[in-house]
Amino acid sequence: MFKKFTNQLSLLNPVSLAELEAVSLLNRTDSKYTLRSEDLLKIVPCLVEHYNVLEINGTRIFSYENNYFDTPDLQFFKDHHNGYVNRIKVRSRRYVESDMCFFEIKKKEKVDRTNKHREPIPYMISDIDEIRKNLIQEYSRKAIEEVTLILKNNFNRITLVNNQFTERVTIDMNLHFIDDEHDIKFKKIAIIEIKQSKSTHSSPLTTFLKYNNIREQSISKYIYGVITLIPSVKKNNFMPILKKINKLQR
Repeated sequence: MFKKFTNQLSLLNPVSLAELEAVSLLNRTDSKYTLRSEDLLKIVPCLVEHYNVLEINGTRIFSYENNYFDTPDLQFFKDHHNGYVNRIKVRSRRYVESDMCFFEIKKKEKVDRTNKHREPIPYMISDIDEIRKNLIQEYSRKAIEEVTLILKNNFNRITLVNNQFTERVTIDMNLHFIDDEHDIKFKKIAIIEIKQSKSTHSSPLTTFLKYNNIREQSISKYIYGVITLIPSVKKNNFMPILKKINKLQR
């Protein structure tokens, strides 16, 4: 579904991983947009003019594997649903091509501010030990008794950086959610996330998307995964966004 778009990546100048790491933006503001695969073609001229694409050993499209963790009663999901500012997300991530793995805690601070703990690990983990549970507790607003694996999520990602090296953009495609009972793939939608430092006040891509009537739709892959795999979960506050996303998938 995304081949026409990915074929256009050859038009962009490459950037190395070392150069990209200078724009890590662990403390940043994020904006997210959900697009149909055919709509991605509209942003190509903007990307060619203003952005460079990450390339490693000739590869520009990378595979990611995620294990997402939560409490058994989905406290982290519920905090997000209820709009709490100091909410967290916990995952283990594997970069497939390089076989590098990390344990991450993302904490939402203020309205548009995210802070992240990122720890390299030798392999993808599926269980949370006592040390990591205590670390999660330091970030959590509530007491935590247990943290367990809730779902797995795989996808393909393209990563870009603007010409000024003050902004990163990720484009996630071929979303795939898995738990003990379900295996669900979404091949028609892509998620664009624009990540900027505090000092960055404008984004060519944000401007382009707004001009083309593509509005911001802020929903994380973990949240979407929980709703997809656990239909009975409370999701009233996400319904306006879910209706828009479901319409794009038709």
